[in-house]
Amino acid sequence: MNQEIKDYINEKLKYIPDKSGVYFMKDEKNNIIYIGKAKSLKSRVYSYFTKSNKDAKTTALVEHIVDFDYIITENEVEALIFEAEMIRKHKPHYNILLKDQKSFPFVAITNERFPRIIKARNIINKENASKFKNYYGPYVESEKANNIVKFMTDNFKFRRCKYDFPLKRPIRPCLYYHINKCTAPCANLITEEDYDKTVEEAAMILDGGIDRLVSNLKKEMESYAKKLEFEKAKDIRDKIDTLKSINVEQNVYIQENDDMDILGIYGEKGNYIIVILSVKDGRLADRKDFSLKDSSNLHSASNYSDIVSAFFSQYYIYANLIPDTILTEVKVNDITVIKDYLKKISGKTIKIKFDKTKKGLINIANSNAKHLFEEKILVKEIPLGINRLKEIFKLSKTPNIIESFDIAHIQGAYTMAGMVRFVNGISDSKNYRLFNIKTVEGIDDFGSIKEAVYRRYKRLKEENLKFPDLILIDGGRGQLNAAIESLKELEIKGQPIMALAKKFEEIYLPNREEPVLLEDNEPARLFLQKVRDETHRFVNTSHGKKRSREMIKSELESISGLGRSGIEKLYSHFINIENIRNASLESIRNIPGISYKVANNIYEHFHK
Repeated sequence: MNQEIKDYINEKLKYIPDKSGVYFMKDEKNNIIYIGKAKSLKSRVYSYFTKSNKDAKTTALVEHIVDFDYIITENEVEALIFEAEMIRKHKPHYNILLKDQKSFPFVAITNERFPRIIKARNIINKENASKFKNYYGPYVESEKANNIVKFMTDNFKFRRCKYDFPLKRPIRPCLYYHINKCTAPCANLITEEDYDKTVEEAAMILDGGIDRLVSNLKKEMESYAKKLEFEKAKDIRDKIDTLKSINVEQNVYIQENDDMDILGIYGEKGNYIIVILSVKDGRLADRKDFSLKDSSNLHSASNYSDIVSAFFSQYYIYANLIPDTILTEVKVNDITVIKDYLKKISGKTIKIKFDKTKKGLINIANSNAKHLFEEKILVKEIPLGINRLKEIFKLSKTPNIIESFDIAHIQGAYTMAGMVRFVNGISDSKNYRLFNIKTVEGIDDFGSIKEAVYRRYKRLKEENLKFPDLILIDGGRGQLNAAIESLKELEIKGQPIMALAKKFEEIYLPNREEPVLLEDNEPARLFLQKVRDETHRFVNTSHGKKRSREMIKSELESISGLGRSGIEKLYSHFINIENIRNASLESIRNIPGISYKVANNIYEHFHK
């Protein structure tokens, strides 16, 4: 690998995200030579280009890499399925290929009279195409597909038998009918019309339209809980949990005959990125990305219609670029005109499909558009702010790593400190930290900042970890001095540190009495504000969650005789605090492990 390629790859590695996804290693002819999945794309891809020991195969692979690409996914499961799909279709030279590769299982509705719900594999090749009405998945865990089939068959009472309907004459129903788990179409005990209605309801659930049903079940559960019928409420809660697990499906499977573009978009302030996942003959052939600018700056991120419509007419100008189908979640303006335009160029009728599910390939395209936007648009502005910080404040090195602190509390109670970390201008959320303040009572922001800074850098010092290039404190002179005092106690010298006060956006520095005021449009000031605002958001969001938990916990712990074990028993039985508050004395007394005396105390606490 020559130096030019090394420099190109090292620059590209700076912006690879710390997210799950699939990566593609390419050779000098732009051929994909290896495909892999990763929980963290950043860590995994970076490992190929370090000096650590590698086996012979990896060493040979790296010698042929001149470029890499990646597609981020929502989770590791999607990454696993996507990797398997891409390996199966591209067959890269350095991947291990199974000759008899078993595909992931699907849940399928059969295409027959009185359909069944079954687990199936290889369901969309030409031989099997006519056997299934609908299919859902794929599912990485075969056991999960089995559980879904069982749940749907039992609860919707579908037949399990493989009879070829219509039968010559009705037969005696089997045991499943007698235990109320089948409607017995074999005995003519249900009409085909009613059976098909049930199939449609099941399909709606499997297709992701489950939220309305879950919402209705929650209301039913709450109704039972209010009537103190907790066993029935628990049964419904278990059913909701099962339904939610059904809803987590992976829609990244590509049909063998697909020829389509999946279009994702993300943008802010007149700048937009469009990503196209191009599928040719069932293979993900390419991922293309395009930058668009709307100089009028009138379009919001929530309304992409004009941007997408303009893209259609500017990109799809040659017949060989136009697929059979274009998939997007954005409404296309003048769609009839655009379809006519595409037909005139390509000589065929083009399908434009709208997918509002925000799942599967649409979600992957949108997520990648957002990531590329942050990489290509925002990163252009942020390094300028970082470099300006170095210039203005005469820092010894560019502050590529910044750690920022803020405090949250309610009238001195539930005090918490938050720390966020930015690396190369991008938030590094994996390394955010929270500190429950232990040494401070009442309202004391200075003492709280001092404790948080001390705890953070005591640990970094003890574990010999890298210190940030700059510490930013949300506050004024008092907060800054408190933080500096902690660094002195830890004997940490030469650490760059400053504070940003919110009221007038004044910047306070060590050994300087007067604060520094920067121009409103100064990139250094804008970047510091971005870091400070993210710190404020993080600590306050976390504090709100903690406050809710602590206040509820505190209220119950104040009840005489009620310890942690008793609180857990109450929640297990009554589900939430409102049900505990409204429970009768008798129902509290009936909870195993709660004594009559403690039950009386609980009831009296809520009925004073």
